Amino acid sequence: QSQQTTTSMPPQEPSPDQRMANFLGTAVTGTSASFSGTTLGNSVTVTAKDVYVSALGELCREGVATTAHGLTRIAACRKDETSPWQLAPAIFGKEAL
Repeated sequence: QSQQTTTSMPPQEPSPDQRMANFLGTAVTGTSASFSGTTLGNSVTVTAKDVYVSALGELCREGVATTAHGLTRIAACRKDETSPWQLAPAIFGKEAL
């Protein structure tokens, strides 16, 4: 008789960008957190701003990312309460700061 063993893979750690999106989506307005290794840079501090509903009907939270290159407006959005938070594409121009 052969025994079949299944090896379960440990849950994959979220990427730095996913951790940043998760923080932004669930943070209290005005709180900040620091992240490294993101697509915005190696050392990024994100401050949570206002919650809004996008034109697509997604729940979003705006944030300000402080990087080595200055300030950048970012947003994390999700379709519904069961969907993961995702960083939105760059939708704010630099003049919007």
